[in-house]
Amino acid sequence: MSEANKAIIRRYYEEIVNRGNLSFADEVYSYDAELHIPGLVEDPYGPGPVKQLYAAIRSAFPGTRMTIEDIVAEQDRVVARVTFRGPHQAGAQGPPTSGLVTWSRIDIFRLFQGKIVEQWADRDDLGLMHQFGVYPPSAS
Repeated sequence: MSEANKAIIRRYYEEIVNRGNLSFADEVYSYDAELHIPGLVEDPYGPGPVKQLYAAIRSAFPGTRMTIEDIVAEQDRVVARVTFRGPHQAGAQGPPTSGLVTWSRIDIFRLFQGKIVEQWADRDDLGLMHQFGVYPPSAS
């Protein structure tokens, strides 16, 4: 089961992130999948919010590519550490930056009968903000 679940998550990243095939979310997410993802308000359910999130990412970062750095599976869980890379366009994050920006994320998926039924995510917002020229206030 663990290897099959890893294959599903690899395909998830390839289809949705790298190819921009947002409709794949309808195939891979359960209609009532519980989502705990930064950028989504109030832990929504189902594939719709995932499609909206990735549409926004592709708008702000057209041509974004994602690389799986690590992927581990145990029983019904798959954990992936991934890196996103793409040019930044003007949008919610402010004026465009020059060159590529990168950010990392860790996703934890729970699968049941070949579908994602729950997802947790954490991303490196501080690293991304540094690339935008936004820095946290100094401690002094």
